[in-house]
Amino acid sequence: LRGGTSKGLFFRGGDLPPRGPALDALVLGALGSPDPSGFQLNGVGGGISSTSKVSIVTASQREGYDVDYLFGQVEIKERRINWQGSCGNLSAGVGLFALAEGLVAPDFGAAGVSPHVLRVWQVNQGYGMSVCVPPGVSTPLPCGVQDTAGQQLMTLAGVAGREPAVYVELNRPCGDRPLLPTGRVVDILKLPDGTSVEATLVTAGNPTVFLPAAAAGLRGTELPEQMDYARILPLVEHLRAQAAPLLGVVGASDQPRVAFVAAPESYRTSSGEEVGADRADLHSRISTPGRIHHAHTGTGSIALACAAQITGSIPWRCIPEVSRPTSGQVLRIAHPGGVMEVRADVRQDATGSWSAVGAGFERTARYLMRGEVFIPSAERAP
Repeated sequence: LRGGTSKGLFFRGGDLPPRGPALDALVLGALGSPDPSGFQLNGVGGGISSTSKVSIVTASQREGYDVDYLFGQVEIKERRINWQGSCGNLSAGVGLFALAEGLVAPDFGAAGVSPHVLRVWQVNQGYGMSVCVPPGVSTPLPCGVQDTAGQQLMTLAGVAGREPAVYVELNRPCGDRPLLPTGRVVDILKLPDGTSVEATLVTAGNPTVFLPAAAAGLRGTELPEQMDYARILPLVEHLRAQAAPLLGVVGASDQPRVAFVAAPESYRTSSGEEVGADRADLHSRISTPGRIHHAHTGTGSIALACAAQITGSIPWRCIPEVSRPTSGQVLRIAHPGGVMEVRADVRQDATGSWSAVGAGFERTARYLMRGEVFIPSAERAP
């Protein structure tokens, strides 16, 4: 399935071995990892982090939830799967998969025009989600083809084609962790040359570090192909290593992600579209394993929307005063693929502590294929 600006393999949890070496070997073999060339030619992976993903969906035993969603980020050149983070983009696909594969019976209301709201437990990060699947989505539903006459279709920045919008709402997107893990709105990190740099660390969606783009020698409007990766990737890893313990990330992980943010200004997207400064509230260029994301991570947009409402944070400073969103308002994020909108409900209590009650965005999703994937035997696997 494609979900948002990502795509990956989706499995029913009951068809797989339990978490452990056997599951890892199956997933690695399916995607074609590890592949020293980086192409994943011996599997169905696409050779970039946004297409080297797996989602495992299981009927939930947790009260109040329909399905559990376990996500794995499959390393391309290494024999490793990261099971710590989540993928917000593929969350939209979880709803389609659960309905099409019989994990949940579709219900679009008596007239067949109401969205089906699925209650999803995000296993990796420990929070609940509501995934609102409208009738007419591109998925093989057991109830047959829906009447989509007059239905509104959404063009998602960074994705060709149009589909009905799937709304994904994260309920308490920090799980049981504080939104600001250190209790500070701004923390001090070190650049490789020893220079101090201000950063905002948040846990919403996925653990994320926000820095001014200028601190990394960036304007903030760059496209991924314009990045000096010989300089940017070591910088990202240097910052991740410092921030990980502050965010509670332990062991080998692709978390946290690092985002470079800047004030809005006109730019040209990867597709060549000219975007005026008035169409966005700020720029963000966020890391993904091995590169800068071609659009924006869904969980990173949740983190950014939450951080943008915290007075004095790095993202808050980038947004013009007249555009700064308050609780429930839309944040418009300019990324390499275009502009995306995210909402967040962030509150400050009487003690001054910040918390995220919820956050959400619209994505599109589509079934691409359904069938069997063949796994190489142990003696033939890389």
